[in-house]
Amino acid sequence: MEKAKGRTPVKISASPWKLTLPGKILAVCICLLPFLTRTVNLTLSSEEKSAYFLSSDQVVDFEQYCREIGLIVIAVAALAWFVYERITMLPRRKMPMMRVTTVIMLCLDGYLLLGLISSIASDEQFAVWFGSYQLYEGYAALVGYAVVFAAAWYWVDRKEVVQFVENCLTVLAIVLGVLVLLEHLGYCYYNSALVQLLGNLNGMVSYESATLTFGNSDYLGMYAAMLLPLMTALIFCAESAKKMLVRIVAAVLMGTVLILTEVVNTILIGFGITAIFLLIWMFHTGWKRVAKLSVTGAAVIAVVAGGFGFVYTRSGDTLSEKLYHTMVGMEQEETFRLLRLALDGDTVTLENADTVLNVTAESETLSAETLTFVCNGTQVVPQESDGTLTFEEEALEHCQITVEDGYLSFQLGYVTPVKTIRTADGWQAVGIGETILNEVPQVSSSKWLWQRYPYLNGRVFVWANTVSVLDDCWLIGHGPATTLFYLNQNDLPALLNIFSTYALYNKPHNWYLQMAQDTGVLSALLVIAMLLVFTVCGCRRCLGSRTQWSAWRTGLWLAVIAYGLTCLMSDSLIYHAPMFWFLFGIGVREMTTPLQEEKSA
Repeated sequence: MEKAKGRTPVKISASPWKLTLPGKILAVCICLLPFLTRTVNLTLSSEEKSAYFLSSDQVVDFEQYCREIGLIVIAVAALAWFVYERITMLPRRKMPMMRVTTVIMLCLDGYLLLGLISSIASDEQFAVWFGSYQLYEGYAALVGYAVVFAAAWYWVDRKEVVQFVENCLTVLAIVLGVLVLLEHLGYCYYNSALVQLLGNLNGMVSYESATLTFGNSDYLGMYAAMLLPLMTALIFCAESAKKMLVRIVAAVLMGTVLILTEVVNTILIGFGITAIFLLIWMFHTGWKRVAKLSVTGAAVIAVVAGGFGFVYTRSGDTLSEKLYHTMVGMEQEETFRLLRLALDGDTVTLENADTVLNVTAESETLSAETLTFVCNGTQVVPQESDGTLTFEEEALEHCQITVEDGYLSFQLGYVTPVKTIRTADGWQAVGIGETILNEVPQVSSSKWLWQRYPYLNGRVFVWANTVSVLDDCWLIGHGPATTLFYLNQNDLPALLNIFSTYALYNKPHNWYLQMAQDTGVLSALLVIAMLLVFTVCGCRRCLGSRTQWSAWRTGLWLAVIAYGLTCLMSDSLIYHAPMFWFLFGIGVREMTTPLQEEKSA
């Protein structure tokens, strides 16, 4: 064939290793990121010190900050290589920007833009860029996630890279499984000699349940719930019997990790989504109907039996109590169940669902004789013993009052008593961090909602708390990593009913509410739109009959869905978010690969 006249021949510089190396390095870095540890000495700002009620502004971090720095290094290296590749490599790598991809990328750009504006406009400038203490997901981390997403979409495009990613995930699952089992036996990752040396750690790390390198069991549970369906899918992607056996071990270990976290919502989501994958797989094979139904029935029985087994381990004497504590969480049952604490002039009011107790003091001198007690409109007389006042009324069986110099201590069955101080101007309450309150702020005025604050281990309260501060977040938010500074930390009745003591809330425990608070409600809607577009596209590519079914693609699709569901109950953090954005980027590439390219591959 003759060369076209006037056409300059193109020198090909795209060596095979240049095409596969970036995607492989990215996969290794994302898998290693949760294991980074390094002691970092921090000096907190006065705002952070005050918000956490710390006596010193010097703190030590060894797992979060170093991982955020690691993520930023990965993102910068990826951007540098991308520019180098686009300038020097010929022919250039394909960028299949289909309509679905364009929509997702535009939503991501909008999310980053609104995050940038929120960060610039934030009142907490010390926190928004690199995160505040215990909230290391500043704007730099959000950009890092976006770069990881785009890099995965761009570089994990060839069969060799996909197979390498599959092998990396298999090794990761086995390592996580072994380490969690060792932790369960008393050998913590952070306490090993090598990690202590490399991380410059001083002192041993204590733990109560399977947390490994993820901060707490909730975040490890999210990670495992996301990976379990994908690890199950990899079993059916194996090219040999030996590799299949290894991947079966990896999937079993990942399931073990998920169970050992003991986090109910992630266990249900992880195993439920995995069961859905198995159903999809069975109906995309050539098995006969009887075989399909038999295996399906066995899978359903296994899931149901596992569910009952898990419920059986919950606290409670009866099945109804076990189910209640499984879905709702533990309430402070043997307590006064305080719903409202009001300070009005000379009177302190304690209220629960059925009882209103008014305690009135006409002066600053407090004693059993100078106090008046009215329960549900009727004056009552307490009995005094060793300075403690008790009541014969059944409605007040969980209420005892200690009279001390200048204040009353209400023992209501909780670990922490409610303290009120009598001053010349009236009553004051002692809140979290010994804060003196002239009134006890409540997140909501709804008595119905007050009674449900302990549900889902207190998440109903923190969700209502977050929503209550979103009035000015419709377009832009308060800035990344600033939730701590806006949540109501002194709704004392709510904290007592959830924890039996006062505790700080620094996260919304819901990714979507986290985005609404940090970068604005509109940005949260954009991310939700990304996930919905991906989910709908995945339905066509993973369930439809027009395309060849792929276990890898279906596993990615369900992994993203599993993470999106677990995020209804928890936050996005540096512990687990990078892996999600990595898999999400690969998933978008898989879902939007043109059919002709798929057939040729």
